[in-house]
Amino acid sequence: MWQEIVDIINDGKKFIITTHLFSEGDAIGSELALKRFLCSIDKEAVIVNNEALPAVYHCFDTDSDVKFLKNRDINVNLNDFDAIFIVDVADWGQLGDFADMIKTSPITKICIDHHASNPGYADINIIDKEASSAGELIFDLITFMNGDISLEIATPLYLSIATDTGWFKFSNTSVKALKACSDLIKVGVKSEVIYEQLFNNKHMSYLKLLNLALGILRPECDGKVVWTKLTKDMIKSSGVKFVDTDVIIDLVRAVKEVEVVIIFREIGERKTKVSFRSKHTVDVAKLASDFGGGGHVRAAGASINEPVDTAIGNIISGVREYFEENELCVSNTNSHL
Repeated sequence: MWQEIVDIINDGKKFIITTHLFSEGDAIGSELALKRFLCSIDKEAVIVNNEALPAVYHCFDTDSDVKFLKNRDINVNLNDFDAIFIVDVADWGQLGDFADMIKTSPITKICIDHHASNPGYADINIIDKEASSAGELIFDLITFMNGDISLEIATPLYLSIATDTGWFKFSNTSVKALKACSDLIKVGVKSEVIYEQLFNNKHMSYLKLLNLALGILRPECDGKVVWTKLTKDMIKSSGVKFVDTDVIIDLVRAVKEVEVVIIFREIGERKTKVSFRSKHTVDVAKLASDFGGGGHVRAAGASINEPVDTAIGNIISGVREYFEENELCVSNTNSHL
């Protein structure tokens, strides 16, 4: 499935790489690894994202390879490139303002993704819903090309796979993913160092935000669904610079009775980011798709053009309806944890 892309790489000279809004470990690791690999085979490659790189990932991009589309120093002319790689992006809506520029350009568009909800929007689509991560697919591409994986390529690849498998505890942790990570460790990747950089370097301000978020938890559907919200005021008052909702999700999901966790984050006056996670039975990709989002069966998200409280009302109503239709709860009244 890779040969068409390999031909484009071999015939081309200059490539641009991008990923989705609210980029995380898989998105960032995938594009860094791809960029470094392309440069290692004497190609020019640049990474341009719609948003600035989250601070927690700066240590993985010490050369400042990830550029910010709206930075005054960045002038992107897609006609200067042979192709654009769009990694870990399930649909155009996840690209923000960059989407219209890409869609209207004649540039060859290559999508490399692992989301089942991806409709195949690019000119060339590599969509493997069985892959643990986009990083695993970039690993496959490099392997297919018999490319050398140096430590500077291996580290972001490991970041991609490890973070998207929840550090190898989610159901997408496959033999293939573990084998890839084993190969990357052989190159010299230090798993404990990556983990330390990501998870053990938070400031006291994060505990303040955690306290605020956990203090307003709300159960639904007999306690099988639990949600909370992060408003701009909460984030500002806590002093947090980077919001990692996975920590909150993991704490709540550890409760035995909880099947679904939903985090509503206020982005703007009429913009809300929603993160869905489930444990065993609920397809949260289906829930997210009902509100213009998508993702995986156990992890999905959506960006809603509504105030946070309006988004909460609409989505929780939809979740209650889903649980009732599938006979997953006795009543639609709130429970108590």
